[in-house]
Amino acid sequence: MKPKQGIVLFGLIEIGIGTATLALILQSLLTGTLPKPPNVLTFVIISSLISILLGAGLLLKWPYSRKLLIFFAGWVILSKILIFSGIIVLCCDLETTIAPDVKNLISVFYHVLIILYFHSRPVKAELER
Repeated sequence: MKPKQGIVLFGLIEIGIGTATLALILQSLLTGTLPKPPNVLTFVIISSLISILLGAGLLLKWPYSRKLLIFFAGWVILSKILIFSGIIVLCCDLETTIAPDVKNLISVFYHVLIILYFHSRPVKAELER
């Protein structure tokens, strides 16, 4: 995949993930079906806004967007490892439509892919122009 195409693809994916999450939260709030406690709701909203901003940053080639995306991808992977090992336990599911184990494995794979892709020299060069 060419650097420009991959950057656009990952940028759009991040925007899509954040937007879909916010839309589902809004729908749940409007229908009164949101079973999440306020702290989990706040975490999910902030995470979705970060995804949208990082995706926009990639598309607009904002300074540090690549590095911040790599940092947050690493943070997600570390969090998933801690969840898998039982060191941290969430009080409730952050997403109810996909089985937690499947969601966590997809998340780890996606974030490892982000780290590998955005550490490549051609991508670094494209975003640092």
